[in-house]
Amino acid sequence: MSSTLATARPTVFLTRVQEFAARPALLCAFVTIGALLLYWRTAYPSVLSGDAGELQFAAWGFWLAHPTGYPLYLLLGGVWQHLLPFGDPAYRLNLFSAFWSGLAVGAAFLAFYQVTRARGAAMIAALTFAVSPLVWAQATRAEVYALNTFFVALLTLLGLLWRAQPRRAYAFAFALVFGLALTHHRMTLLLVPAFAALFAEQAWEWRRQPLEWLKRALPYLGVAALPLLLYLYIPLRAGATPYATLDIAPAAPIVIFENTPRGWLQVLFGASFASEVAWDDASIAALRQLPTQLVYEFNWLGALTALVGLGALWWRRKFALAAFSLYGLGAFILFASVYHIGDIADYYTPAYFFACLLVAEGIAGCVHLLRAHPFTRASTLPAIALLAFFALLPLQNFFNNFTYQNHRLDTATRTQWENLLKADLPSGAILISNDRDEMTPLYYLQYVENKRTDLRGVFPKIAADAQYDNVIALVTRVAASERTLYALKPLPALFMKYIVAETKDGLWKIHALPLPALENASDAVLSDTLRVRGWQIIDGEALPGESFTLALQYEPLKSLTRPYKFSARLQRDGDKVAQGNDHVPGADEYPPTRWRAREILQDEFEFALDPQLEPGDYTLTLIAYDAQDGSELGPADIGVLRVEE
Repeated sequence: MSSTLATARPTVFLTRVQEFAARPALLCAFVTIGALLLYWRTAYPSVLSGDAGELQFAAWGFWLAHPTGYPLYLLLGGVWQHLLPFGDPAYRLNLFSAFWSGLAVGAAFLAFYQVTRARGAAMIAALTFAVSPLVWAQATRAEVYALNTFFVALLTLLGLLWRAQPRRAYAFAFALVFGLALTHHRMTLLLVPAFAALFAEQAWEWRRQPLEWLKRALPYLGVAALPLLLYLYIPLRAGATPYATLDIAPAAPIVIFENTPRGWLQVLFGASFASEVAWDDASIAALRQLPTQLVYEFNWLGALTALVGLGALWWRRKFALAAFSLYGLGAFILFASVYHIGDIADYYTPAYFFACLLVAEGIAGCVHLLRAHPFTRASTLPAIALLAFFALLPLQNFFNNFTYQNHRLDTATRTQWENLLKADLPSGAILISNDRDEMTPLYYLQYVENKRTDLRGVFPKIAADAQYDNVIALVTRVAASERTLYALKPLPALFMKYIVAETKDGLWKIHALPLPALENASDAVLSDTLRVRGWQIIDGEALPGESFTLALQYEPLKSLTRPYKFSARLQRDGDKVAQGNDHVPGADEYPPTRWRAREILQDEFEFALDPQLEPGDYTLTLIAYDAQDGSELGPADIGVLRVEE
C-alpha cells in the first residue's frame, strides 16, 4: 500500500506541473518574454534615419513630430527615454518598440486562444506573428507601428472577451483602449467595420430599443472620447519645439510647424498627406502583389493555413468571427493600396495580425479533425506530431530572417553623420538633401546630443509652401541667406541649375551663381516652347569609335505641361548616325513640368560613335517627346558638330 502511494505522489506532482505549465497565462508570459528577448537582442543600437530618427529626437524633448502628431507615443516614449538607464536616447526608443511589440505578441496569443480554445494553435500562431519579417522589423527600431499593433491585439482581445461575457468592465476597458489608440494612430478607425461585424449579434438584439441602446452607449462613448484630450499636446508643445521654425535668414525663417489654430489642425488631420490618397494603377498593382507579400511573411504553409482557418470558421458556423477577420484583413489591405506614401508597407501589420488569427483557427481546426478521426482519436501522439509540423511556421521564419533582422551592431547611420560633422564645415553652413529621411539623424545629433548646432539641414517639402516644393526651389530660397550651401550627395537637378563641385569631405558644394554660357551658341526653338541657348562637348572627343558628353543649355519660353523625354541625335542628310541617351532632364527631382519660364538649365547627353563613322560635319538635332502618347516638341537643328579623323 505504501509503495502504491509513493508511486502515486510523483505522478500527481508531474500532472500538476503539466497543468500549471499548460495554463494560458503562463504560455502568454512565455511567448511575451521570448519575443521581448528576441527584439532586444536584434534592436538597432543607436540613431536611425527617416521617421525613426525624427521620433528619437521629438520624443526626447516632448516636441512635435510629423502629422498626425502621435501625442500618446511622444509622451510615453519621452518618459521611457528619460527613465531607461542605459544606451543613448535613440537606442532607448528603439527598445520602446521592442517592448510594445513583445506585449502585442502576448495579447495576440490571448486573442487567438479566445477564438480557438487551443493552446498549441494559439501559441504557434502568436510566434508566427512575432517572427514575421514586418512585425520583427518594426520591433527593432523607433516607430509608431509597434504600439499600434499592441492596440490592435488588445482591442481584439477585449472585444472577444466582451462578446463571450458582456460585462461592463470589458466594455469600459474596450472604450478606453480605443480612445487611447486614436490618440496614437488614426488607422484605428479602420477597425470599426471589423468590430461592427463582431458585435452585430448583440446590436441586433437592441434593434427595437434604439433609444435605450443609445442611453447605454453614452458612458462608453464618453470614456472613449476622454483620451482625445491628449491632442492638446500639439498646441501646448508647439511653442517649445526648437525646430518649429528654422532661422535660415532672419528676415525669412522657414516655418515648419505653424503655431496657430490652423497649424495645429494641419498636424492633427494630416492635411499634407491628403493628396497621397487615390485609387489608381498603383492601387491595383499593390493588390496584385498581396499574395506574394503574404507568402513572404508566412510562406506557403502559413498562407494556406490561413485559408483553412477561414473555412473552419465558416464550417463551424462562427460567422461573426469569420466576418471580423475578413473585414479586419480587408480594411487594412484596401487602405494600404490607396495610400501612396513611402513606408506604406508598415500599414499592413494589422492585416497580418488578422491573417495569424486565421492561422490559429486553421491549426486548431486541423488538430480537431485529427482528434475526432476514428483512427487517431485514441492517442494524443498524432495531434502532437501535427502541432510539431505547424511549429515549422515560426521556426522557418526565425532561422531564415535572423541574420537579416539582427541589427545589434548596425551603427552605420551614427558613424556616417559623426564623420560628416567632424568635417571642416564653415559655421552656419546649410546641408541639403532631396530626401527628408536622410536628414533626420542630423536633427537628433543637434537637438539631443548638441553637436554642430550651428548647421542647418533642409530638404524639399520641409514646409508647406511652393518655395520648398522641389530641390531647385529650395536652393533658390535658402541661397538668399548667403550661407555656404552643401548637398549631401550629387543631385542631378542641381547640376542643371548651378555650379556644383565635390569637396574632400564627400559633400558637394553648391555655387548658387548663373551658369556660364557654353562655347557654341544656338538660338534653336522647339515648337515656340523651348529655346536652346548653346552646346558644348564637356568630356571625351568626337572621334569615330569614341564616346563624349554633350552639354546643352535650355531656356523654357513658357511652362511645359508634360514630362517630356529629350533626345539628342547626330544626323547627315536626314539620316540618324548616332543618338545620345534619351532621358527626362531632372528626372523626379526637377522634371520639365516644374521648370520656370526664362530660367537657364543645363542638360547632358552621352554619345558613343560608331568606329566606321566617316569624319566630317554632322547636324545636331534635338527633340522632346511624351513617352505616353508620342506628342512632340521639335525637332530643331541646334548646330553642326564636326567628327574629326
